[in-house]
Amino acid sequence: MLFTLSILRNLSSLMISVSLLMFGNSMFSTLLALRANIEHYPNEMIGLMTSAYFLGFVLGTFRSGPLINRVGHIRTFAALAAIAAACALLVLVIPNPWAWVALRAAMGAATAGLFVVVESWLNNRAANESRGLLLSMYIVIGYIASAAGQQAIKLGDPGAYELFLFVGIVLALSLVPVSLTRATHPDPVETPRINIRRLFQVSPTSVIVCLGAGLINSSWWGLGPVYAREIGFSVSGIASFMTAALLGGMLLQLPIGRLSDRLDRRLVIFGVTIGVAIPAFALVLGGLLPSWGTLTAIAIFFGLASTLYPLSIAYANDYLDPGDVVAASGGFIMVFSVGAVAGPLAASAAMRIAGPQGMFMYVITIVVLLAGFIAWRMRVRQWAPVVEKEPYVLQPEIQTPGVISELDPRAEVDEGYDQGPDILDTPTADAEEEIPFGFWLGLFGIKPEGSNQRDADPEPTDPAEGVNSGETKQQRT
Repeated sequence: MLFTLSILRNLSSLMISVSLLMFGNSMFSTLLALRANIEHYPNEMIGLMTSAYFLGFVLGTFRSGPLINRVGHIRTFAALAAIAAACALLVLVIPNPWAWVALRAAMGAATAGLFVVVESWLNNRAANESRGLLLSMYIVIGYIASAAGQQAIKLGDPGAYELFLFVGIVLALSLVPVSLTRATHPDPVETPRINIRRLFQVSPTSVIVCLGAGLINSSWWGLGPVYAREIGFSVSGIASFMTAALLGGMLLQLPIGRLSDRLDRRLVIFGVTIGVAIPAFALVLGGLLPSWGTLTAIAIFFGLASTLYPLSIAYANDYLDPGDVVAASGGFIMVFSVGAVAGPLAASAAMRIAGPQGMFMYVITIVVLLAGFIAWRMRVRQWAPVVEKEPYVLQPEIQTPGVISELDPRAEVDEGYDQGPDILDTPTADAEEEIPFGFWLGLFGIKPEGSNQRDADPEPTDPAEGVNSGETKQQRT
């Protein structure tokens, strides 16, 4: 517990910014879909907006590194948070569906850059002993913040302007904690490498399951609120519908992951795939289910579907060398994004043909194809015995896939990986000493007038040493 609190204390401002970012991004995703539905835009247009977001996200993931390396993590975060906030507000200024598609793409690119900043910063601050714990904390915070963002939709009317203003304010405020930290940017960011052909050679099952995860989960993010509205849910009910799904995702991740560590991982993936179809069949009934039945079904549905992406990575890592884990992440992000761009378009077309239940008919089709492919692969390849398997690790696929591969405890890193924080050198640095990520509130670190004593932090003696150590890279090397 003390170890966890120490990490949270030293990364306080970064975690506050992450929470606000995920809160606003989650809220805006549902809010925009509802507003587009209220404006009577066709479902295909809503699906296109979602696809544009994921297209922008993948472009931002692979192109934000040079920007970060040129101007630094803090400036990049501030600029991209401002762009994301402006995109949310411009929806009110430009009530045109094609403009919304462009704004959604821009917001996707900005959000990707923000996640790259956050995750690369976490990578640089984590000690080898704390990487797994820090990754788990990051993902749990993301789920909680995203669920809270869905609940915030109950505060107003999606047809009015207040909720959009609130999203813009939250996204703008997300840059404040990071901007006020005394820490400078960590090491340069490397662009994720892509080698999908190599990944497919190593594990065809992982690549196809990752693609299926993108096809399924993106359609739910973009069109789930529309489905709930069209089967008769109120705004409050839609918020509960989306929140239930996120809670299901948070609760089922670890149990399913641990089960996959003990059994044939492909068998678990096959079972999860079949399991996704069961609540999907129930959701095809739409308005015939009681509200509690719909909420239960969507919680199980997304809870299972959200594990497909980390399960596919875990299965591939059973056959990858530790040094290839980081390189493989770029390929998985690209594969997921291809599915995420195509998924909402296909799901929206299915909804036009079959009504709101068409979205889950589409999901069932994807699930059947996935199950057939996995069953075939189980016949042609022996599974990795438990003693040879890498442990399941949570992955940040709450709203979008992350680039946090270096924080994965399975990754092979250098001995000097944890370099400690690099503090901004200011004229008053010799009179003050602050925790690198302490959130400045105006009183923190101020010394009594005339005092010459420095309240330097003691040298850490616990495993969190790498998180709050004040040593620089030059001192260690």
